[in-house]
Amino acid sequence: MYRRLADRSGLGGVARSTGKENAGGGERTNHGGSYFRHFRDRLQVLAMSSASIVIVGGGIAGSAAALRAAQYHLHTVWILGDADTERRSRAQWVVNIDNMIGIHEGVVKKKYLASLKDESFAAARKHLEGLEPQNIGTRDIIENTKERIGAEYSEYIEFVESKADRARLDGQKFVIGAGGKEYPADYLVLATGVMDRQPSIKREKGEQIIDDPKWIYPFANRESVLYCIRCEGHLTAGTCAAVIGPSEAAAQLAMMLKERYDSACSVLTNGETPSWSEASENILRLYQIAVHRERITDVRGKKGRLNTIALEGGTQVDVAYALVAAGLFRVYNELARELGATLTDPEEPIDVRHVEIDRHSETSVPNLFAVGDMTRRKDEGVMKQVYTSQEYAVRALDMIDRRIRQIKRAALVAQS
Repeated sequence: MYRRLADRSGLGGVARSTGKENAGGGERTNHGGSYFRHFRDRLQVLAMSSASIVIVGGGIAGSAAALRAAQYHLHTVWILGDADTERRSRAQWVVNIDNMIGIHEGVVKKKYLASLKDESFAAARKHLEGLEPQNIGTRDIIENTKERIGAEYSEYIEFVESKADRARLDGQKFVIGAGGKEYPADYLVLATGVMDRQPSIKREKGEQIIDDPKWIYPFANRESVLYCIRCEGHLTAGTCAAVIGPSEAAAQLAMMLKERYDSACSVLTNGETPSWSEASENILRLYQIAVHRERITDVRGKKGRLNTIALEGGTQVDVAYALVAAGLFRVYNELARELGATLTDPEEPIDVRHVEIDRHSETSVPNLFAVGDMTRRKDEGVMKQVYTSQEYAVRALDMIDRRIRQIKRAALVAQS
Protein backbone atom coordinates (compact mmCIF):
# COMPACT_ATOMS: atom_id res chain seq x y z
CA MET A 1 0.00 0.00 0.00
CA TYR A 2 2.76 2.43 0.89
CA ARG A 3 4.41 2.15 -2.48
CA ARG A 4 1.20 3.08 -4.25
CA LEU A 5 0.64 6.00 -1.89
CA ALA A 6 4.17 7.21 -2.36
CA ASP A 7 3.92 7.12 -6.13
CA ARG A 8 0.69 9.13 -6.05
CA SER A 9 1.95 11.64 -3.52
CA GLY A 10 5.32 12.82 -4.74
CA LEU A 11 7.40 10.55 -2.51
CA GLY A 12 9.52 9.45 -5.42
CA GLY A 13 8.58 5.79 -5.31
CA VAL A 14 9.93 5.26 -1.78
CA ALA A 15 8.87 1.84 -0.55
CA ARG A 16 8.03 0.97 3.02
CA SER A 17 11.22 0.27 4.95
CA THR A 18 11.53 -3.18 6.47
CA GLY A 19 14.35 -2.13 8.76
CA LYS A 20 16.65 -4.83 7.32
CA GLU A 21 18.25 -3.58 4.12
CA ASN A 22 20.26 -0.63 2.84
CA ALA A 23 22.43 0.17 -0.14
CA GLY A 24 25.64 -0.83 1.71
CA GLY A 25 24.34 -4.20 2.74
CA GLY A 26 24.13 -3.35 6.45
CA GLU A 27 21.07 -3.42 8.64
CA ARG A 28 18.95 -0.25 9.03
CA THR A 29 16.61 0.11 11.99
CA ASN A 30 13.25 1.84 11.82
CA HIS A 31 14.12 3.99 14.85
CA GLY A 32 17.42 5.53 13.82
CA GLY A 33 17.88 5.22 10.04
CA SER A 34 17.94 8.39 7.96
CA TYR A 35 16.15 6.49 5.18
CA PHE A 36 13.11 5.89 7.33
CA ARG A 37 13.23 9.37 8.87
CA HIS A 38 13.14 10.91 5.40
CA PHE A 39 10.09 8.83 4.50
CA ARG A 40 8.41 9.59 7.83
CA ASP A 41 9.10 13.32 7.62
CA ARG A 42 7.91 13.55 4.01
CA LEU A 43 4.64 11.85 4.89
CA GLN A 44 4.22 14.12 7.90
CA VAL A 45 4.66 17.23 5.78
CA LEU A 46 2.11 15.99 3.26
CA ALA A 47 -0.35 15.02 5.95
CA MET A 48 -0.06 18.11 8.12
CA SER A 49 -0.11 20.67 5.30
CA SER A 50 -3.45 20.98 3.53
CA ALA A 51 -3.25 19.37 0.12
CA SER A 52 -4.01 22.05 -2.44
CA ILE A 53 -6.86 21.63 -4.91
CA VAL A 54 -7.69 23.90 -7.80
CA ILE A 55 -11.00 23.70 -9.68
CA VAL A 56 -11.22 25.52 -13.00
CA GLY A 57 -14.66 26.33 -14.36
CA GLY A 58 -17.69 28.25 -13.13
CA GLY A 59 -20.43 26.21 -14.78
CA ILE A 60 -22.54 23.34 -13.47
CA ALA A 61 -19.69 20.80 -13.28
CA GLY A 62 -17.31 23.26 -11.62
CA SER A 63 -20.00 24.30 -9.15
CA ALA A 64 -20.75 20.68 -8.25
CA ALA A 65 -17.04 19.99 -7.73
CA ALA A 66 -16.57 23.11 -5.59
CA LEU A 67 -19.57 22.34 -3.37
CA ARG A 68 -18.39 18.79 -2.80
CA ALA A 69 -14.87 19.98 -2.00
CA ALA A 70 -16.32 22.47 0.50
CA GLN A 71 -18.53 19.87 2.14
CA TYR A 72 -15.50 17.56 2.49
CA HIS A 73 -13.62 20.48 4.13
CA LEU A 74 -10.93 20.39 1.43
CA HIS A 75 -9.03 23.65 0.99
CA THR A 76 -9.65 24.64 -2.60
CA VAL A 77 -9.09 27.49 -5.03
CA TRP A 78 -12.08 27.80 -7.36
CA ILE A 79 -11.21 29.67 -10.57
CA LEU A 80 -14.63 30.58 -11.92
CA GLY A 81 -13.60 32.49 -15.04
CA ASP A 82 -14.46 36.01 -16.17
CA ALA A 83 -17.22 37.73 -18.13
CA ASP A 84 -15.87 36.34 -21.42
CA THR A 85 -15.85 32.71 -20.27
CA GLU A 86 -19.32 33.20 -18.79
CA ARG A 87 -20.71 34.43 -22.12
CA ARG A 88 -19.33 31.46 -24.00
CA SER A 89 -20.62 28.93 -21.48
CA ARG A 90 -23.27 26.38 -22.43
CA ALA A 91 -24.83 27.11 -19.03
CA GLN A 92 -26.25 30.34 -20.50
CA TRP A 93 -28.74 28.42 -22.63
CA VAL A 94 -30.51 26.17 -20.13
CA VAL A 95 -33.16 28.41 -18.64
CA ASN A 96 -35.48 25.73 -17.29
CA ILE A 97 -34.37 22.44 -15.74
CA ASP A 98 -37.55 20.40 -15.44
CA ASN A 99 -36.28 16.92 -16.28
CA MET A 100 -34.79 16.31 -12.82
CA ILE A 101 -36.72 15.27 -9.76
CA GLY A 102 -36.61 17.84 -6.99
CA ILE A 103 -35.65 20.81 -9.14
CA HIS A 104 -39.10 22.29 -9.50
CA GLU A 105 -40.76 25.37 -8.09
CA GLY A 106 -43.61 23.26 -6.72
CA VAL A 107 -41.39 21.74 -4.01
CA VAL A 108 -40.64 25.05 -2.30
CA LYS A 109 -43.93 26.72 -3.24
CA LYS A 110 -45.88 24.03 -1.42
CA LYS A 111 -43.81 24.57 1.71
CA TYR A 112 -44.29 28.33 1.62
CA LEU A 113 -48.04 27.99 1.13
CA ALA A 114 -48.20 25.62 4.10
CA SER A 115 -46.38 28.20 6.24
CA LEU A 116 -48.91 30.90 5.25
CA LYS A 117 -52.06 29.15 6.46
CA ASP A 118 -52.86 31.81 9.06
CA GLU A 119 -55.55 34.26 7.95
CA SER A 120 -53.16 37.17 8.49
CA PHE A 121 -51.13 35.88 5.53
CA ALA A 122 -54.10 35.65 3.14
CA ALA A 123 -52.79 38.38 0.84
CA ALA A 124 -49.33 36.83 0.67
CA ARG A 125 -50.83 33.40 -0.01
CA LYS A 126 -53.00 34.76 -2.82
CA HIS A 127 -50.01 36.51 -4.36
CA LEU A 128 -47.91 33.35 -4.21
CA GLU A 129 -50.68 31.21 -5.70
CA GLY A 130 -51.08 33.65 -8.58
CA LEU A 131 -47.43 33.80 -9.59
CA GLU A 132 -46.38 32.59 -13.02
CA PRO A 133 -44.28 29.38 -12.93
CA GLN A 134 -40.78 30.22 -11.72
CA ASN A 135 -38.31 28.25 -13.83
CA ILE A 136 -35.00 27.08 -12.38
CA GLY A 137 -32.14 27.31 -14.86
CA THR A 138 -28.45 26.50 -14.74
CA ARG A 139 -27.52 30.09 -13.90
CA ASP A 140 -29.83 29.93 -10.87
CA ILE A 141 -28.13 26.75 -9.65
CA ILE A 142 -24.65 28.18 -10.14
CA GLU A 143 -25.44 31.44 -8.32
CA ASN A 144 -27.08 29.54 -5.47
CA THR A 145 -24.03 27.29 -5.15
CA LYS A 146 -21.70 30.28 -4.91
CA GLU A 147 -23.96 31.87 -2.28
CA ARG A 148 -24.07 28.65 -0.24
CA ILE A 149 -20.32 28.18 -0.33
CA GLY A 150 -19.71 31.81 0.58
CA ALA A 151 -22.13 31.66 3.52
CA GLU A 152 -21.33 28.20 4.88
CA TYR A 153 -17.84 27.18 3.75
CA SER A 154 -15.86 30.35 3.14
CA GLU A 155 -12.88 29.06 5.16
CA TYR A 156 -12.37 26.23 2.65
CA ILE A 157 -12.99 27.81 -0.76
CA GLU A 158 -11.16 30.77 -2.29
CA PHE A 159 -13.02 32.34 -5.20
CA VAL A 160 -10.99 33.63 -8.16
CA GLU A 161 -13.08 35.47 -10.76
CA SER A 162 -10.50 35.40 -13.54
CA LYS A 163 -9.90 33.26 -16.58
CA ALA A 164 -7.40 30.41 -16.18
CA ASP A 165 -5.17 31.01 -19.20
CA ARG A 166 -2.21 28.69 -18.71
CA ALA A 167 -1.20 25.48 -16.98
CA ARG A 168 2.04 23.60 -16.44
CA LEU A 169 3.57 20.87 -14.34
CA ASP A 170 6.25 21.84 -11.84
CA GLY A 171 7.59 18.52 -10.64
CA GLN A 172 4.49 16.76 -9.40
CA LYS A 173 2.50 19.93 -8.79
CA PHE A 174 0.17 21.64 -11.20
CA VAL A 175 0.54 25.38 -11.61
CA ILE A 176 -2.45 27.29 -12.98
CA GLY A 177 -2.20 30.89 -14.15
CA ALA A 178 -5.19 33.20 -13.76
CA GLY A 179 -5.51 36.95 -13.40
CA GLY A 180 -1.77 37.50 -13.39
CA LYS A 181 -1.24 35.10 -10.48
CA GLU A 182 -0.20 31.46 -10.26
CA TYR A 183 -1.95 28.83 -8.16
CA PRO A 184 -0.11 25.60 -7.30
CA ALA A 185 -2.13 22.44 -6.82
CA ASP A 186 -1.58 18.83 -5.82
CA TYR A 187 -4.90 18.00 -7.49
CA LEU A 188 -6.52 19.77 -10.39
CA VAL A 189 -10.13 19.51 -11.58
CA LEU A 190 -10.92 20.95 -15.02
CA ALA A 191 -14.53 21.84 -15.81
CA THR A 192 -14.00 24.22 -18.72
CA GLY A 193 -16.92 22.98 -20.82
CA VAL A 194 -17.89 23.23 -24.47
CA MET A 195 -19.83 25.54 -26.74
CA ASP A 196 -22.38 24.44 -29.31
CA ARG A 197 -22.25 25.64 -32.87
CA GLN A 198 -25.05 28.14 -33.39
CA PRO A 199 -26.96 28.44 -36.66
CA SER A 200 -26.23 31.69 -38.46
CA ILE A 201 -29.33 33.55 -39.63
CA LYS A 202 -28.99 35.55 -42.87
CA ARG A 203 -31.38 38.32 -41.88
CA GLU A 204 -32.15 41.48 -43.78
CA LYS A 205 -32.18 44.65 -41.67
CA GLY A 206 -32.90 47.82 -43.56
CA GLU A 207 -30.59 47.80 -46.59
CA GLN A 208 -28.14 45.44 -44.95
CA ILE A 209 -27.98 41.67 -44.63
CA ILE A 210 -26.57 40.68 -41.25
CA ASP A 211 -25.52 37.01 -41.22
CA ASP A 212 -25.19 36.21 -37.53
CA PRO A 213 -26.36 33.71 -34.89
CA LYS A 214 -27.54 36.53 -32.62
CA TRP A 215 -31.03 36.57 -34.13
CA ILE A 216 -31.77 33.24 -32.48
CA TYR A 217 -30.72 34.24 -28.96
CA PRO A 218 -34.02 35.84 -27.77
CA PHE A 219 -35.80 32.58 -28.59
CA ALA A 220 -33.12 30.49 -26.89
CA ASN A 221 -33.51 32.64 -23.79
CA ARG A 222 -37.25 31.88 -23.71
CA GLU A 223 -36.82 28.16 -24.35
CA SER A 224 -38.44 27.94 -27.75
CA VAL A 225 -35.07 27.27 -29.38
CA LEU A 226 -33.78 24.12 -27.69
CA TYR A 227 -30.41 22.35 -27.48
CA CYS A 228 -30.97 19.07 -25.65
CA ILE A 229 -33.57 16.49 -26.61
CA ARG A 230 -33.16 14.63 -23.35
CA CYS A 231 -33.61 17.82 -21.31
CA GLU A 232 -36.20 19.68 -23.35
CA GLY A 233 -37.61 17.41 -26.04
CA HIS A 234 -40.79 16.75 -24.04
CA LEU A 235 -41.71 20.43 -24.37
CA THR A 236 -42.43 19.90 -28.07
CA ALA A 237 -45.22 17.37 -27.53
CA GLY A 238 -48.38 18.31 -29.41
CA THR A 239 -46.64 20.99 -31.46
CA CYS A 240 -44.70 21.31 -34.70
CA ALA A 241 -40.91 21.40 -34.22
CA ALA A 242 -38.00 21.84 -36.61
CA VAL A 243 -34.51 20.40 -36.19
CA ILE A 244 -31.72 22.68 -37.43
CA GLY A 245 -28.64 20.89 -38.75
CA PRO A 246 -27.34 18.86 -41.72
CA SER A 247 -25.77 15.89 -39.92
CA GLU A 248 -26.72 12.33 -39.12
CA ALA A 249 -27.33 13.51 -35.56
CA ALA A 250 -29.90 16.03 -36.83
CA ALA A 251 -31.74 13.31 -38.73
CA GLN A 252 -31.71 11.01 -35.71
CA LEU A 253 -33.05 13.75 -33.45
CA ALA A 254 -35.89 14.48 -35.87
CA MET A 255 -36.83 10.79 -35.85
CA MET A 256 -36.73 10.72 -32.05
CA LEU A 257 -39.01 13.76 -31.78
CA LYS A 258 -41.44 12.09 -34.17
CA GLU A 259 -41.36 8.75 -32.36
CA ARG A 260 -41.58 10.14 -28.82
CA TYR A 261 -43.78 13.19 -29.20
CA ASP A 262 -45.08 13.19 -32.81
CA SER A 263 -43.67 16.71 -33.03
CA ALA A 264 -40.99 16.70 -35.73
CA CYS A 265 -42.28 18.44 -38.86
CA SER A 266 -39.08 19.40 -40.67
CA VAL A 267 -35.29 19.40 -40.76
CA LEU A 268 -33.62 22.66 -41.81
CA THR A 269 -30.04 22.20 -43.05
CA ASN A 270 -29.52 26.00 -43.32
CA GLY A 271 -27.78 25.93 -46.69
CA GLU A 272 -25.60 22.89 -46.00
CA THR A 273 -25.72 19.56 -47.83
CA PRO A 274 -27.22 16.79 -45.69
CA SER A 275 -24.66 14.24 -44.55
CA TRP A 276 -27.01 11.66 -43.09
CA SER A 277 -27.23 8.11 -44.41
CA GLU A 278 -29.56 6.74 -47.06
CA ALA A 279 -31.31 4.73 -44.36
CA SER A 280 -32.00 7.89 -42.38
CA GLU A 281 -33.14 9.70 -45.52
CA ASN A 282 -35.64 6.90 -46.08
CA ILE A 283 -36.98 7.03 -42.51
CA LEU A 284 -37.41 10.81 -42.73
CA ARG A 285 -39.38 10.31 -45.93
CA LEU A 286 -41.57 7.57 -44.42
CA TYR A 287 -42.27 9.75 -41.40
CA GLN A 288 -43.16 12.61 -43.77
CA ILE A 289 -40.60 14.89 -42.15
CA ALA A 290 -39.84 17.64 -44.64
CA VAL A 291 -36.22 18.55 -45.41
CA HIS A 292 -35.45 22.16 -46.35
CA ARG A 293 -31.92 22.96 -47.60
CA GLU A 294 -32.26 26.74 -48.02
CA ARG A 295 -30.55 29.26 -45.77
CA ILE A 296 -32.56 30.57 -42.84
CA THR A 297 -33.29 34.27 -43.33
CA ASP A 298 -35.37 35.05 -40.25
CA VAL A 299 -36.81 33.65 -37.04
CA ARG A 300 -40.06 35.21 -35.90
CA GLY A 301 -42.32 35.15 -32.90
CA LYS A 302 -43.72 37.18 -30.02
CA LYS A 303 -42.02 37.76 -26.69
CA GLY A 304 -39.46 35.07 -27.38
CA ARG A 305 -42.01 32.46 -28.41
CA LEU A 306 -41.15 31.13 -31.85
CA ASN A 307 -43.82 30.76 -34.53
CA THR A 308 -42.14 31.05 -37.95
CA ILE A 309 -38.79 30.33 -39.58
CA ALA A 310 -38.30 32.03 -42.95
CA LEU A 311 -36.09 30.54 -45.67
CA GLU A 312 -34.46 31.85 -48.81
CA GLY A 313 -36.90 31.70 -51.70
CA GLY A 314 -39.83 32.75 -49.53
CA THR A 315 -40.70 29.48 -47.80
CA GLN A 316 -42.27 29.99 -44.36
CA VAL A 317 -41.99 27.10 -41.89
CA ASP A 318 -44.54 27.29 -39.09
CA VAL A 319 -43.05 25.93 -35.87
CA ALA A 320 -43.44 26.29 -32.12
CA TYR A 321 -39.95 24.99 -31.34
CA ALA A 322 -36.59 24.53 -33.04
CA LEU A 323 -33.99 22.05 -31.81
CA VAL A 324 -30.43 23.01 -32.74
CA ALA A 325 -28.26 20.09 -33.83
CA ALA A 326 -25.41 21.87 -35.57
CA GLY A 327 -22.61 20.12 -33.68
CA LEU A 328 -19.90 21.45 -31.41
CA PHE A 329 -18.19 24.73 -32.02
CA ARG A 330 -15.52 24.21 -29.39
CA VAL A 331 -14.38 21.93 -26.60
CA TYR A 332 -12.37 24.08 -24.21
CA ASN A 333 -9.54 21.58 -23.86
CA GLU A 334 -6.54 23.96 -23.95
CA LEU A 335 -5.47 23.53 -20.32
CA ALA A 336 -5.80 19.76 -20.53
CA ARG A 337 -3.65 19.75 -23.67
CA GLU A 338 -0.98 21.92 -22.03
CA LEU A 339 -0.72 19.33 -19.26
CA GLY A 340 -0.46 16.41 -21.69
CA ALA A 341 -3.85 14.79 -21.11
CA THR A 342 -5.08 12.32 -23.71
CA LEU A 343 -7.90 13.51 -25.97
CA THR A 344 -10.47 11.38 -27.76
CA ASP A 345 -11.24 11.16 -31.49
CA PRO A 346 -7.79 11.73 -33.04
CA GLU A 347 -9.36 12.06 -36.47
CA GLU A 348 -11.29 15.18 -35.42
CA PRO A 349 -9.99 18.77 -35.34
CA ILE A 350 -8.10 19.46 -32.12
CA ASP A 351 -10.54 22.08 -30.84
CA VAL A 352 -13.55 19.73 -30.82
CA ARG A 353 -11.86 16.75 -29.17
CA HIS A 354 -13.01 15.75 -25.69
CA VAL A 355 -10.75 14.96 -22.76
CA GLU A 356 -10.57 11.24 -22.09
CA ILE A 357 -11.38 10.20 -18.52
CA ASP A 358 -11.85 7.00 -16.55
CA ARG A 359 -14.78 6.10 -14.30
CA HIS A 360 -13.35 8.29 -11.53
CA SER A 361 -13.12 11.31 -13.87
CA GLU A 362 -9.32 11.08 -13.90
CA THR A 363 -7.42 11.85 -17.10
CA SER A 364 -4.28 10.13 -18.38
CA VAL A 365 -2.27 12.52 -16.15
CA PRO A 366 -2.26 11.36 -12.50
CA ASN A 367 -4.25 13.64 -10.17
CA LEU A 368 -5.62 15.64 -13.10
CA PHE A 369 -9.39 15.26 -13.27
CA ALA A 370 -11.89 16.56 -15.84
CA VAL A 371 -15.66 16.74 -15.43
CA GLY A 372 -18.70 17.89 -17.38
CA ASP A 373 -19.36 18.30 -21.07
CA MET A 374 -15.67 18.52 -22.00
CA THR A 375 -15.11 14.84 -21.16
CA ARG A 376 -15.68 11.43 -22.67
CA ARG A 377 -15.02 7.88 -21.55
CA LYS A 378 -13.80 5.14 -23.88
CA ASP A 379 -15.84 2.42 -22.20
CA GLU A 380 -19.09 4.34 -21.75
CA GLY A 381 -20.77 7.38 -23.18
CA VAL A 382 -20.86 10.31 -20.74
CA MET A 383 -24.25 11.98 -21.06
CA LYS A 384 -24.27 15.76 -21.21
CA GLN A 385 -26.74 16.52 -18.45
CA VAL A 386 -26.80 18.56 -15.25
CA TYR A 387 -27.10 15.39 -13.19
CA THR A 388 -24.26 13.58 -14.96
CA SER A 389 -22.01 16.62 -14.54
CA GLN A 390 -22.69 16.44 -10.83
CA GLU A 391 -22.13 12.69 -10.75
CA TYR A 392 -18.69 12.89 -12.35
CA ALA A 393 -17.73 15.90 -10.24
CA VAL A 394 -18.56 13.90 -7.12
CA ARG A 395 -16.53 10.95 -8.42
CA ALA A 396 -13.52 13.20 -8.91
CA LEU A 397 -13.73 14.75 -5.44
CA ASP A 398 -14.34 11.35 -3.84
CA MET A 399 -11.10 10.08 -5.35
CA ILE A 400 -9.14 13.19 -4.34
CA ASP A 401 -10.52 12.99 -0.81
CA ARG A 402 -9.65 9.29 -0.63
CA ARG A 403 -6.04 9.92 -1.63
CA ILE A 404 -5.64 12.74 0.86
CA ARG A 405 -7.01 10.58 3.66
CA GLN A 406 -4.75 7.66 2.68
CA ILE A 407 -1.73 9.94 3.00
CA LYS A 408 -2.86 11.05 6.45
CA ARG A 409 -3.29 7.46 7.57
CA ALA A 410 0.12 6.48 6.25
CA ALA A 411 1.70 9.44 8.07
CA LEU A 412 -0.05 8.39 11.28
CA VAL A 413 1.34 4.87 11.01
CA ALA A 414 4.81 6.18 10.12
CA GLN A 415 4.90 8.29 13.27
CA SER A 416 3.81 5.46 15.55
